[in-house]
This record gives sequence, C-alpha cells and structure tokens, in this order.
Amino acid sequence: MNSDTSKMSREALLHRATEILLLSSVCLLAIDLPARAAETVEQSESLHYEVAPDYSYKLTVVADRFVDKQAEVNDASHISYTYDPDRTAFHLVEGWVDGPDGTRHEPAPDAIFTRPSAASRDAPGFVSSVTTTVVMPGVVKGSHVHYKAEETVRKLPLMGFNPMAWLSPFMTADERVVIDIPADLPLSIGSQGGFVVSDTTTDGMRHIVADASMRNVSMRDREPHMAPTEEFGPMFLATSLKSYEAAGAIYHRVNEDKATVKPDIEALARKIVGDRKGLDAARAIYDWIAKNIRYLAVYRNDDAGEESHDASTVLKNGYGDCKDHVTLMQALLAAVGIRAEPALIDWSNRDKPLPIWSSRETNHAIVYLPDFDVFANPTSPFTPFGALDQNLSGKLAILAGEKPQVRQTPAMTPKAGRFTTNGTIHIAADGTVDGTATATMAPSLEEGLRARLQDSDRNDAQIDQALRDTPEGGFGHLKTSDTYDMDHPLELSMNWHSPHGIEPTANAFVLPTPPSFAPMEGLRSYLDRDSQRKTPMALPVRDIVSTYTVTLPPDLRIAAAPKDVSVDTPVGSYTATYALNGDELLVRRRLVIKSKRIEPSAYPDLERVIYAAQGDQTAIVTMGKPG
Repeated sequence: MNSDTSKMSREALLHRATEILLLSSVCLLAIDLPARAAETVEQSESLHYEVAPDYSYKLTVVADRFVDKQAEVNDASHISYTYDPDRTAFHLVEGWVDGPDGTRHEPAPDAIFTRPSAASRDAPGFVSSVTTTVVMPGVVKGSHVHYKAEETVRKLPLMGFNPMAWLSPFMTADERVVIDIPADLPLSIGSQGGFVVSDTTTDGMRHIVADASMRNVSMRDREPHMAPTEEFGPMFLATSLKSYEAAGAIYHRVNEDKATVKPDIEALARKIVGDRKGLDAARAIYDWIAKNIRYLAVYRNDDAGEESHDASTVLKNGYGDCKDHVTLMQALLAAVGIRAEPALIDWSNRDKPLPIWSSRETNHAIVYLPDFDVFANPTSPFTPFGALDQNLSGKLAILAGEKPQVRQTPAMTPKAGRFTTNGTIHIAADGTVDGTATATMAPSLEEGLRARLQDSDRNDAQIDQALRDTPEGGFGHLKTSDTYDMDHPLELSMNWHSPHGIEPTANAFVLPTPPSFAPMEGLRSYLDRDSQRKTPMALPVRDIVSTYTVTLPPDLRIAAAPKDVSVDTPVGSYTATYALNGDELLVRRRLVIKSKRIEPSAYPDLERVIYAAQGDQTAIVTMGKPG
C-alpha cells in the first residue's frame, strides 16, 4: 500500500494532513487572523479545494503559527511539502515571519529547496516523489509564521479524491476546510471530534465548509497509553469512493493479472509444497516467502502504492512491499490449487475505522484464504502462518477479490495473548539466588520476540536487562528455539545467578521472581497520575501466567507465605496464590487484560488490577529456623 508502514510507528497513521498536504506537522497554520485574542491560538489553517468536473483540483493552503515556546522554534523554521511532480504542481504564493518587534522577514529564493523524497525508515524503499522545503528566516520565540501555498493536481491517484484534515486535541488551534465541487460529482463526507459541517448547493456547485477549534487544551493533557488521536480527535474526511468495496474493486482491477502462474512460479510452488495438501501446503509457501523475500518498496509514481509488481518479478528480485508479498503468495498458492485474495487493512494500533470509507482507511495488504477462512501476513518475517498480531486483530479488512467485500479479522482475545513462564528458584545460605525457567506464548505474540531475539549473541544482554526489573537483579543466559523457524513455536529457556539476591540474616525478604519476557510494558506505566482519565486508553490484550517454586537452604524455612490476591473486574483480573509444600513455596501469578480499548469511565477498574499486580511484585516472605 502507498502508506505501507511498520507497526513500530503505530501513532503515525495520518501520514499527511490531506492527500498532498504538507508533511511537516509543524505547518498546520491559518488564514486572515486578526490581532491575537485573549486566549492564545497556537496555529490555524484553511484548506480550500476547487474541484473540476474530472476531480482534478487546486488546493490553496493559508496557514499561521504563533511560536510561544523556545522548543518550537526549530520546527517552526521550515515548511516541507511532498508531491509527485508528474501529477502535481506546487507554488509558494507568499511566506513571512513577523518577529516580536514587528520586523517582517521573508524567505529568499535560495531558501526554497526541492529534492527527491526519502522513503520512511519504517518502510524502506525508493519513491518518485519530491519534497519542497521552505526555510523560514528569523524565527524566534514570539514570532508569527505565515504562509500561503497552492497546489494543482492534474491527475488523481487510483483511489480518487480523498481530502482529509485533522486537529491535535492537545493544541489550541483552528481548522477550516472548504470544498467547492460540481454538484453532480459523487462525494461523501464524514467527521468526528467536533467538526461542524455545512453542505449547500447553489447554481450547480456544492459548497462544503467544515470548521473545528480546540480551546483550553495543552500537551500536558496527553495521557499514558492513550488511544491514537485518530480515534477521538477532530477529523474531517471526504471521498469520491462510493464504498469500501469500491476501493477493493479498484485494487482488484489493477492487480488481477499480477498473480498469473508462470512456469517459474509453478515449479517453485511444487518444490516448496512437495506432497503437502491444504493448510499444510499454504503454511509451507508462507514460510518460504517469510524467509526468502525481504521488505523493500519501490514506488515510481503515486499509483504504485496500490499496484503490485507481477509475481515473477517479485520472485526474481527477492524483495517487495506488502502488495508484492501478497501477490507472490497468491500465485504460489494458485499453482497448487489454493484460492487466495488480497485483504486491505490498517496495520497500526488504531482500533476504530475512520468516520467514513476512504483510501486512508488502509495502509497494508495481507492475504485471505477463503476456503479455510484464514488471514495471514506474509510481509512479516516473524509472524507464524495464520496468526495476526494485536494491531491486525479485530480490524476492518477489505477483501479485494473478484467480488470485493468487507470482513472483520478475528478479535484479539486473552487466549491469543497468552504468555506462560514456568520456573524454579533456589536461595542459597549466603543469599545468592539461582533460577531456571522456560517461556512459551501464543502465536500472535511471537513476532515481536522473534525480531527482538533473532541475534543469539545478544541474548545474554537481553536477560541481564530483564533481571534489572526484578528485586534481586543478577546475570543470566538465555536460549531460544530457532527464531526463523516458523514451523515450530517460539520457546525460551533461561537460567540466572543473582549474587546477594536477598539478605540471609534478615527474617524476611521480597519474593524473587523469574525475569519476564512477556510483551507488555512495566505495570506502573499504565497508571495515571490523577487516577482519572480524559481519553480512551489502549491496552495489550494479555493472559500472562507465571508459575514457579522457591526453595531455601536446609538451615532455613519459610515461616509465612504471602497472602493470596484476587481482583476481578470487567477490564481485567489479577490473581496470585502461594502454597507451602514442605520446604518449597509454589507461586502462581496471573494477569489478564481483557480489552484493547477502555473508555475513561472504566479506568478505575484497570487501576485496581494494576495496583494489585504491582503490590504483589513486592510480596514478603517470612523466614525462620527449622524445627
């Protein structure tokens, strides 16, 4: 896809404020502002689209920004705009900076640079677009930065006309979008988060105006583990697409011949599959692609974001983007009689669809096997066949086959997010702690750990880092199953040694715990300083189980075990049980997070669970002498 991105940059969904809007997030400025009001407006912007009968258009952007902090000076000192020069003309009409003393500075002609665009670090490749950057002079704290720019789009991308505007919910700002379009041209609109929209028709022209303002907000209002602002912030979209299915039909039309089974494809498919049938054959093909086709995007024009290379070319090159991976897998599957379709989807931590169907709804392609009702992500070299990580689970997917349709990928459940650790810990007479453990996980969790642990030379450093988060610390050794072997589950085995892990002369100690490799941030990161939320919260759906035994040296015994813990809420639960069996303490801890999104009203339930789990991490064991 054109915005084919890694999930590592899950909050960067809106790569551009419109199909061709300035990339720099610092450039959301505004039009015809009077003297500054009592409440400071940090930025304001007006977008005016004048649309022709063929949907080509001219966009006029007028923007102003007021620099109130020294930290904003660098960002406000340049404007960057990325476009395809074969389709689009860009022109800076005017730009100036008024300093705090009223002195006006205008950019010199040699302060405007146009250069080939760089591909995203998260989606490496080569692109045909160029980026024009205007360096604004004399920007200091207290400056007013203004510009007006025009862009003329002569030819639309395959997905048509899809303007979008949005406001940060944490910036005092104004946004206006005006669309003038012939009334007989289909155009659907949608909005959320406070955009006020008017839609009138006069003399055969449709006049759409969308306004939004944010007041009494600041970046201090951002909260930990906040859901993406695309889910709740002010946003306006328009689209010439008639439906999600229409987007799927366009994708199918330009790619239907790309998965043709040629002799090279058929020969390879037979070699990969051997005598395997059905899902076993599909898994073998998926694994081969994961191991042999690396990710690299080559976009020679704007339409390349929707159009795949043909399967034989992808095979010959040994690389491709998400569409290319899907096309090659379709062709190899077809060679052995297995049907497959592309599925267009959003690969990010955004959980809700946008307010209306749009080309911006999806940024990735995966494959769907209709005869088995299985989705798979062949672009990922570390995700097992048939597994979807949380950012692909429970998501709207457009099946772009001969008869496009909208489906939902399987939801992420605690079972799909299960991570299990089993271990033993022995405490020596001098307080040294030694332990061993194994860890297994559900397939949906494997991708991140396979990527993280793929270099075995760094594994000891990984476990040493994990031990720093335990009460006793220490040093260890970590081994994994083959991180590149998708046919077998990922398993971890570890042992560690913690000198001075406890104080043996004391009559109590904090219970040691195995190092955790469960893919979840530290518990305290989910706590809010005010115990109240204003924004939705994004959570990892998990079922994390840790079971282990603790033994003491012969001259000591456990006099009292920690108290059991049990907290259960609609959001999640935490339980801990402690059972003495002779000189051995059996520990079983379980943290369950049931939902990947909670509203602010549900935060107190989560807080109860997190505090219960956090408090149990410092559970005290009382020691005594035998007898």
